[in-house]
Amino acid sequence: MPTIVFLTDGRSIGVTDPGMTILDVAIAEKIPHFRECGGHGRCTTCRVRIVDGLANVSPRTQREAELAKALGWDGFTRLACQTRVSGDVSFERLIKSCADVSRMQMEDCGVAPPVEKMLAALFCDIRGFTPFVEKSLPYDVLHILNRFFQAVGDAILMNNGVIYQYIGDQVIGLFGLGGDPIEKSCVDTFRAGFAMLNAMDDLNAQLSSEFATTLDIGIGAHCGPLIVGMMGHPDHRQFSVIGDAMNIASRIEEANKTLGTRFLASDVLFSHVPHTILEVRRTQAVLKGRRGPVQLVEPIAFGTADGVLVIQATIGILMEHQTRLTKELYRRLFELIPEARTLFHGDMETQGQMLSHMLQFFVYAMSRPDTMKLGLRSLGRRHAAYGVPPAYYPFFRQAFLDAVRVILGEKHTPQVEDAWAGAMDEIIRSMLEPRDTHGAARR
Repeated sequence: MPTIVFLTDGRSIGVTDPGMTILDVAIAEKIPHFRECGGHGRCTTCRVRIVDGLANVSPRTQREAELAKALGWDGFTRLACQTRVSGDVSFERLIKSCADVSRMQMEDCGVAPPVEKMLAALFCDIRGFTPFVEKSLPYDVLHILNRFFQAVGDAILMNNGVIYQYIGDQVIGLFGLGGDPIEKSCVDTFRAGFAMLNAMDDLNAQLSSEFATTLDIGIGAHCGPLIVGMMGHPDHRQFSVIGDAMNIASRIEEANKTLGTRFLASDVLFSHVPHTILEVRRTQAVLKGRRGPVQLVEPIAFGTADGVLVIQATIGILMEHQTRLTKELYRRLFELIPEARTLFHGDMETQGQMLSHMLQFFVYAMSRPDTMKLGLRSLGRRHAAYGVPPAYYPFFRQAFLDAVRVILGEKHTPQVEDAWAGAMDEIIRSMLEPRDTHGAARR
């Protein structure tokens, strides 16, 4: 019986079914493994690197061979959803976080010659950070900077953006590298800006009590044609972005200082967004190096409560209390439908880790709805194979929403309830499609 060693997770699994892929084995053993498309070979998030036993893996399928050629992979990099084993194999997962998924957009751009793309750029900078640095210990400064970068970086990543660069206390995000229409990239950019402001409110509440300080930020955004690709010395190329749109976005961020604002965007960026969904205050400023005033907007809020933004603002709290969330959820589920207990054969701690993995995938994939639905449909098929009937899903929905209400406490609002209820409806709808008249998932 072949043995697969999951080096990243410290697990060794015997493979009894030769028809199972590496991904199949990971799922069966409840080992978290990214698979945005659900294991259809439509993405590369399940990729692994074979460390030992390369001769014991199946040849590349046609789909995998096409992807490997396009991305310039060596023979050790494989798609877990396309690879079967005939002998002992050791490997490590290459995509370990949602940030890795985001960086894949830069990888795709790096395998071809530099090309012009229509992108949105967002600059975020800490205001008045120099005085804090002068009076603080270096490691305290580093600690706070890293917490800041995580807070604003998550806002970029959750909205299908890429963290392009850090320059001192400034972070730069790019939107549209994956080929999204510019209209979607601009909406993602505005949502990321709002998410940054929300994240900073939470971070400042912590820093105020821990360090007796708070951070203020300025955000600037613009869109336009940019050259993207690998540039530099022939022996030391790196991914780079060149174009006037970057300069303008940077100058717009600086304009927050003179206008007394926190978030500004160009009217060009705003022109690509349906104006009915976004409330703004119009203004203008003379930007350094530009002739005459530039028309800007100060984003105020989405016209109606944006469910995606609300979920992004609360997922961190739920993940912080993952163990408690799991206990509350399944306690309530088993109270509502006791017979569901028979479906759970492993320990609930592992079940909680898988739930956490699924929730994080969902939140980060909301900005990639087509991929998200593929993943959820695959998840639904697997639950059908486990024997989960469609009639159980409404009970899970109720138990989950009740558990979220308990975990969030005073942070739970009617808007939060509506957002998570809508998210659960989308998850259930996708997981139950397509099914035949007997309730079994069609393959």
